[in-house]
Amino acid sequence: MRPTLLAAVVLVFLAACDDAPLDLDAGPPPSGDAGPGSADAGDSPMDAGDSDAGDSPTDGGVADAGPPAICPPGTFALDLSGVSLAPVAGVPIDDGFADGFSIVEGPVWARGALYVSHFPGGEAPPSRIYRVDPSGDVTIAAPDAGVNGLALGPDGRLYGGRHADGSVSVFDWDDLTATPTAVVSTYMDARFNSPNDLAIRSDGTLYFSDPGWQSPRPEPQAARRAYRVEPDGTIHEIPDPPDRPNGVTLTADERTLFISGTDGLRRYELDADGAVTAGPMNVDAVSGGLDGLGLDCAGNLYVTGGDQVVVLDPSLSRVGSLSAPGATNVAFGGADRRTLYVTTLGSEAGLLSATLNVPGYPY
Repeated sequence: MRPTLLAAVVLVFLAACDDAPLDLDAGPPPSGDAGPGSADAGDSPMDAGDSDAGDSPTDGGVADAGPPAICPPGTFALDLSGVSLAPVAGVPIDDGFADGFSIVEGPVWARGALYVSHFPGGEAPPSRIYRVDPSGDVTIAAPDAGVNGLALGPDGRLYGGRHADGSVSVFDWDDLTATPTAVVSTYMDARFNSPNDLAIRSDGTLYFSDPGWQSPRPEPQAARRAYRVEPDGTIHEIPDPPDRPNGVTLTADERTLFISGTDGLRRYELDADGAVTAGPMNVDAVSGGLDGLGLDCAGNLYVTGGDQVVVLDPSLSRVGSLSAPGATNVAFGGADRRTLYVTTLGSEAGLLSATLNVPGYPY
């Protein structure tokens, strides 16, 4: 597999259940200056507190050695024959919240469970976060999160793109109901439209999309953009993103960025500091309106859109697809992280799952 085409990355995640056979949720310890700061938010929240991320798989790491290995050792080959997605009961919770059309989004596997956001359509809608336990229990982890996409940072904490206030913010695992702390919230003296999806490098560099889907009207920003935020809080526009940029993810070596939107999927080359050096280049294997992105340990990229999940191999050739009406995003979970979770939208928005023969990344 060519490093620059390894399918996208999650950068770190939390300790798994004690009986996880592959210990896939063990991650590196937090490092200094790990997180993106913001002039609006004060000191970077990624620099504060303990991460609960567990011990690093390797001791005495070398500075600038790149992101930690996430997948277990071995060679994996995906086989989709006979695989189909089935509904996960209890998502969304049927209590009158977001009746009719709604959106389940932002799946993240952390601390032995899956976390997803849920919200109705409209301008800056209310949003909450569910915790989906492997036993089948579904609970409200944050009743007023105001969030769409979720991600895990290199400090092991939970980050979200919030349409409630136009920020990318960090949540407190000890109290997910508390108001999250903004990491970045304004650009050119205006709030962001509605931060949607995000990915975070191992050095804390943040990438996120701002398509305006859940934005107040008129939209605060003059354009619908994607952004890179350096660890010191400096904000850069990512050049020529797809229309209404949506899904965002990085390759495992952190040298390639993927962004999806309403007119397809684009690819950017990055330098060692995460800055764009080339692109965008269109990925021709998929087209049309696309949403979230994910990856597995065989290097395959999972692209949601058009009522399906399309799988691209490391060379970005199409190798298969799974039917998933209203698919919005994907993540891998379970003790061995071989359960593919797919969130969906519509009048019957919810969560789908299937067991695959390869492990994958937790968002």
